Amino acid sequence: MGRRWRPTCLVLAAVVLTAACSGGAGEPVVLRMTSWQSPQENALDQPALRAFERAHPGVRVVNEPVSNQAEYREKVITAIASGAPPDVLLLDGIDVPSFARGGVLLNLAPFAARVGLRLEEFFPNVLSMFSRGDSVLAFPKGFSPVVYYYNRTLFDAAGIPYPQDGWTVDEFLQTAQALTRDLDGDGTTDQWGTAVDRRFHAWQAMLWSGGGDILTPDGRRATGALDAPESVRALEFLTALATVHRVAPRPNAFRAVSGNETRLFYSGRVALLPSGHWLLPNIRAQLVQGRLSLGVVSFPRVEGVLPSTPLFASGWAVPRNSAHRKLAVELAAALAGPAAQRHRLEAGLELSTMPGVQQAFAGRDSLGLEPAFLRQVDFGRAPWGARIERFREVEAQLPDIIDRVVIRGETAAAAARDVARRIDEILQR
Repeated sequence: MGRRWRPTCLVLAAVVLTAACSGGAGEPVVLRMTSWQSPQENALDQPALRAFERAHPGVRVVNEPVSNQAEYREKVITAIASGAPPDVLLLDGIDVPSFARGGVLLNLAPFAARVGLRLEEFFPNVLSMFSRGDSVLAFPKGFSPVVYYYNRTLFDAAGIPYPQDGWTVDEFLQTAQALTRDLDGDGTTDQWGTAVDRRFHAWQAMLWSGGGDILTPDGRRATGALDAPESVRALEFLTALATVHRVAPRPNAFRAVSGNETRLFYSGRVALLPSGHWLLPNIRAQLVQGRLSLGVVSFPRVEGVLPSTPLFASGWAVPRNSAHRKLAVELAAALAGPAAQRHRLEAGLELSTMPGVQQAFAGRDSLGLEPAFLRQVDFGRAPWGARIERFREVEAQLPDIIDRVVIRGETAAAAARDVARRIDEILQR
């Protein structure tokens, strides 16, 4: 999980932040950028970086990625505190609260128009995750809601209509039951209606769309929210998919290697899978070649509650003590600008944070997935990780609820009550 942030942030807040001077006359200016992206993701940024260098003769951009996210955060914090920060860094939504409290990032709002970005060009509910009051701490470069993917081929074979946004939990269960089948008559399920992923990001939307939540509105307690009747009912419904209705394979035992549910979905043995846009690059070739046909739909809701989903986003930020502040802001804008986002869209990893760019891309999507994803944005909310500190510690507790109900046979109410108390202790430290 990495070290706790609170002491580090206090150190950062005390650092005297200054903009250092660049090298001597005639020396090339080197801009250092860093992120937690994979090599494949970093490759997607290359066109924007090369275009930036061509537009700024004598400026060279050096990318210094750190693949491990926990290590990445510690390295960035240490570099900023020591006065040797990267000029541009990738800021994940879950890290915004700590960086905001530390006061170590430059407010980009006053510079946006000067570097060719209009803040009103971004989705408001995405930009708000990186905003504190009138300050904008990062230019959002990509995001994804969490949805249910469905296998059209399995629906067609069963003669079941495709699900529609806003469907209810009753409709979801009926659909999953109809798609759970013993295909060879040996008494063993060969095809599952859905899957239960124990990781919290995969079921946060189920809680919200059921009228529940994990924290109280002020973000200070889990007791009164996670163990509230609405949340418990959502957890009961989710876990019963595997334990009672048997329309989902049981999640693997504690600390299981994730991905089994996804592999079953890829192979046509699961009809409905919760995930994000990040799933698409792995199966893009199969989709284009017609070997796999998918649709996208919102999470099911209970009557009287609107569907809801978290929006997971990241953006490019500039430390206040960057040695090349003006150039750094321009580079952040280039990496989050329309051209860079259009190029990244082709890889299918995420959605553009700009409605105009995303709508244009969705309009020429032959697979029909991009328009469906675009519709989910209206249901999107900032996840708790983008709103409160210490959320990584909070999130680490939540899969235990699924494990205790599905593996140990405990009630959802008892598991939620106990985990809520543990989360309260974390938040009160």
